[in-house]
This record gives sequence, structure tokens and C-alpha cells, in this order.
Amino acid sequence: VGADAPADPTLPGMLSRIAAGEFANNFNPGSGILKDDAKNEQESCAACLLDKVGAIVAEQGVERFVNDLQVDLAACCTKDEAKCKEDVTEPYAVLSKVNAKASPGASAGSNVAAMLVQAAAKRIALDRLNTGLHSEILKHCNDVPLEKCSKRLNKLMAKIARTRATGSEV
Repeated sequence: VGADAPADPTLPGMLSRIAAGEFANNFNPGSGILKDDAKNEQESCAACLLDKVGAIVAEQGVERFVNDLQVDLAACCTKDEAKCKEDVTEPYAVLSKVNAKASPGASAGSNVAAMLVQAAAKRIALDRLNTGLHSEILKHCNDVPLEKCSKRLNKLMAKIARTRATGSEV
């Protein structure tokens, strides 16, 4: 993919560049993630974060389009900004390392996804999500330690990759 200019290596820097108009605000709460419109900025932010988790889990986003993923992830933090920055700075930094070729994307994907799921879970109740990939991801990681969530997501990512390779449904 690679449509965006190189992302800033830090989340605060990227947010400043979005605010300054150097980058478009690609905020996207995804399609069909929420049962209805977001009730507040926290739910909007959660839906956006889950959309990025979906891109990582189902589309191999860390390996295939890490720079665009960084830009879009930063845009999620234009809502609920202060708390989002707290929760997303670390996964954004991991993506920066992958983008700089200092860390392998394949091993980073499930860890970044797990951190983002936990950030989203702070902002939204499971019953606010439509059934499907995003609610399943949240169920896999609801109230479990980060490492366990990461392992579960890694298995899910492998299952999706296998089903795509064979042409069957997940």
C-alpha cells in the first residue's frame, strides 16, 4: 500500500503533524464495528483502535502497510487524546521500530494488536459491538494479561492466514 508520507517516529510528534495539517486526519471508526453511533469520544476512539486491530489481525497490516497503519493509528488518538496517548504510545513505538526496519513485523503484529485491544477495552463495553471479527477479538482478550492476549491473537492471525491460503472461510 504505502500511500502516506513517512510517519513521525513518535505518537506525540505524529499528532502534532496531524494538528498542523501536515498529514490528513485519517480518523476512521471502521464500518459496522459498533451496533450504533458512538455515544462519546471514548467509544469513537475504541472503534477506531479496533479497526486498526482488524487491519493487523486480518490483513497483516504490520507486515504489509506499517507506515499507513501508524498514520491511521495516530488519527485514532485525535479523539480522547490524552488517555489515548497514554495507551497507544508504546504500540505506536513498536510500529515505528518495524517501520525503521529495526524490528521484524511478523513477531510484532500480535503484540501491537494485544496492546490496542486492551486500550480499546478501557473505552467500550463488549455489548456495544456488533458480532464479528472485532467482538471476537475483544472476547479473546477481555480481562486477560497482555501476553495471553498476544498469544491468542497470534493463533487467530495464523488461522486467518491458513484459511486465506486454502480459500475457505474463517
